[in-house]
Amino acid sequence: MIFLIAVLAFALAGSWTVQQLPFTLVTGETVKKPLPATMPGGIAVFDYDGDGKLDLFFPNGGSLSGGKKAPNRLFRNLGNMKFEDVTDRAGLGGKDYDFGVAAGDYDNDGRLDLLVCGLHGIRLYRNQPDGSFADVTEQSKLNNLGRWSVGAAWFDMDNDGDLDLFVVNYVRWDPATERECLVDGKPDFCHPRYYDAQPNALFRNNGDGTFTDVSKESGIGDYKGKGMAAAVADFDGDGRLDVFVTNDRSFAFLFRNLGGGRFKESAFDWGVAVPQNGNPVSGMGVDVQDFDNDGKPDLVYTALRDETFPLYRNLGREFAEVTTASRLSVLSRAMAGWGVAFADLDNDGWKDIVVARSGALTGRKEPLSWFRNSGDGKFTSETLDSTPRMHRGIVAADLDNDGCLDLVVTALNAEARILRNPCKGGNWLKVDSRGASVRVGNQWRQASTAVGYASSYAGPLHFGLGRATVADVEIGGRVIKNVPVNQTVKP
Repeated sequence: MIFLIAVLAFALAGSWTVQQLPFTLVTGETVKKPLPATMPGGIAVFDYDGDGKLDLFFPNGGSLSGGKKAPNRLFRNLGNMKFEDVTDRAGLGGKDYDFGVAAGDYDNDGRLDLLVCGLHGIRLYRNQPDGSFADVTEQSKLNNLGRWSVGAAWFDMDNDGDLDLFVVNYVRWDPATERECLVDGKPDFCHPRYYDAQPNALFRNNGDGTFTDVSKESGIGDYKGKGMAAAVADFDGDGRLDVFVTNDRSFAFLFRNLGGGRFKESAFDWGVAVPQNGNPVSGMGVDVQDFDNDGKPDLVYTALRDETFPLYRNLGREFAEVTTASRLSVLSRAMAGWGVAFADLDNDGWKDIVVARSGALTGRKEPLSWFRNSGDGKFTSETLDSTPRMHRGIVAADLDNDGCLDLVVTALNAEARILRNPCKGGNWLKVDSRGASVRVGNQWRQASTAVGYASSYAGPLHFGLGRATVADVEIGGRVIKNVPVNQTVKP
């Protein structure tokens, strides 16, 4: 079915407009308050058919009592904000209660594939030449051992040219043994402390369409957590990609890549295991980019009310928490957040932060927030959408190819929405990086498809350039001088 997304009858501050998709995120919440019902909401933004327009995929939940699965949805971007629901012919309706998704070309055939994370494991869908996706989970030998997976990240851990897979696992949940938790005498979702932590998983790509589980020998499997999201970057500048993981009410992990297939958990050594007050927070979504334009990847993640949204500046061999100095502490303390992304929404050359906000266990609805980067290490805050919802996923992407980043958001038991950027900012460049990190002028962007909470972006890297009319572009060590602005650069 082809349709034009209906534009709601209001505009946001600065003439942002809200457009609604015919997709409702189904949680399966009942009076018994099953924990998984708080967690779905991932998004994948990727060009699945190679036509230069970014398409949208939404994992979905369903019943948690053995009933019907709410179908996942794939929307093909036809341009001009027209989308076609191609889920059925793509074969992506799904079978499990799903939370997250990661897009990446694991078999190097030029087509982006999907890894979908569910309550009972993971599924790998290979992108076929005819526009359909084949479920190749069994033949790929990917097996998450039935664990509850919230998200995943594709990355080349061994620099051999193909994508390996990191899977973020949450807690052990069994409906047969689910306890009753009461708040003010009424059933409510149980706190994460009542559930057993799980190890994350690492799968090495064998280059022949199959994977090997290397969780144990890599050291990843030695650490149990309550994983919510992963961010991938070369944090220490040694040429190998590392992985940062947020955990729910427990210390975060930083798995430094030592080479030879080994990782060392170094969160305390690098100062990112816990915020400065020493109290573990409810780490939710995470993103990594260079927000201060010093060439090193920094970290921001979301947490719940009174925990702030911690921001860490990369110093090269450790991180400095700058939540207070940046003003994010005072701006975010009264907020709760899930999805998060660094995104230069006004094209001024400084990466802002956008957050999909809401409470977790209490049903507290909140609006979306835009933290503007002032360029001096500080942020200001404004509400992007005053409609309070139980927001979960958020991805920034230029859906209409006008050079400005739009936002795609999900919310529990509500329609997915697009916030269309009025595009009143400066000049820009987009770079189709094909996996390499990219420099444009003095800005670096880390190429990673994992973003925020349970979500993925696999499109050109976006750079706001303010009033600049040309910029030098570096892709994987190759420098292109004086590139004119307002175009997409391909290697």
